[in-house]
Amino acid sequence: MRVLHVTPCYPPTWAYGGIPRVVYALARAQAAAGHEVHVWTTDAMSETTRSGMPPMREEHGITVHVSRLWSNRLAWHHQLYLPGSGVPAVAPQVVHLHGHRHLLNWRAFRMAREAGIPVVHMPHGTAPRLERKPLLKRAWDVAFDGRIPHEADRVVAVSKAEVRQLLALGVPGDRVVRIPNPVHLEEFEDLPARGTFRAAWGLGSAPIVAYLGQVTPRKGVDRLVSAFEGGLEGATLVIAGAARGMALPQAAGVLTTGTLEGRDRLALLVDADVLVYPSTHEVFGLVPLEGLLCGAPVVVGDDCGCGELIHEAGAGLTVGSSVEELRGHIRLLLNDRPRAAAMVERGRAHIAAHLDPHRVANAHLALYEHLCR
Repeated sequence: MRVLHVTPCYPPTWAYGGIPRVVYALARAQAAAGHEVHVWTTDAMSETTRSGMPPMREEHGITVHVSRLWSNRLAWHHQLYLPGSGVPAVAPQVVHLHGHRHLLNWRAFRMAREAGIPVVHMPHGTAPRLERKPLLKRAWDVAFDGRIPHEADRVVAVSKAEVRQLLALGVPGDRVVRIPNPVHLEEFEDLPARGTFRAAWGLGSAPIVAYLGQVTPRKGVDRLVSAFEGGLEGATLVIAGAARGMALPQAAGVLTTGTLEGRDRLALLVDADVLVYPSTHEVFGLVPLEGLLCGAPVVVGDDCGCGELIHEAGAGLTVGSSVEELRGHIRLLLNDRPRAAAMVERGRAHIAAHLDPHRVANAHLALYEHLCR
């Protein structure tokens, strides 16, 4: 099977959130299964830098095609990805689109339709007009790719929450398939020693409450800071991620690190006494699952897809919009370490059984083969 994944961001780009991590894990597993896998992406990296990757490279059996963006600033501040080159000429049997409202998808979708190639769309929670610039998103939908979720051959939802989103948008139910995100398990086989992050940042032995991810309005970081300020004395709140659409919080006892990558990222997860992910309208959320693999007990927003999984597995605590409830959950996990450890072990077992990249890749490949018959 020859597959073309289309994504605006791909490793080494980590500051743009979960999409590059998901595409990377899925593409690697599909290539390892013997399929010809191509990725079309851009050189987006961060607010001030580009990835510096060559126009084409081979890694882990994947051919990665990189288009230079016309404007790195527009990509970072407005999610406006303007690739300077077109769809690579790879003659795919299936086109797999990731995310929504970017020109790569629009170009690849048109190419696929003209060539009669099946299209799988994976919005990753971006199909609704949530959070920022709803009027601009509406205009984009009219001018460009707003109909892709309705017209793709299949739309992959990663959770029950995303299924509900898509059906509410009018996507035909018979085109929606639920397949969870993969977690790249190999990354967690050789973890940094406990204490590495504490030593690097001079944090001593005080409990660490951590948030890792983009800092945007719907991630709930402001509520986390309020919970921390209202009665978690003696702990340090670490906020690791780049701010997009809001300022980084400033408060006593709060450490902001910016984006952490590679082993620095893992070191924080290993040292976190509690990892909090209080996001709303999140269709999945990889960070809490990665935290569990590093041994961190988790508190997760109860309306997100990851919250569904955490609840089903008994792998952590879920929380609504209440700051008091959030504070209480954090205290519980800090004070009842045996209960927290049991939740972590249940989470690790559930992830290994259901979110292994090879298992998830096989589900996608079965979908591709069905569409190609």
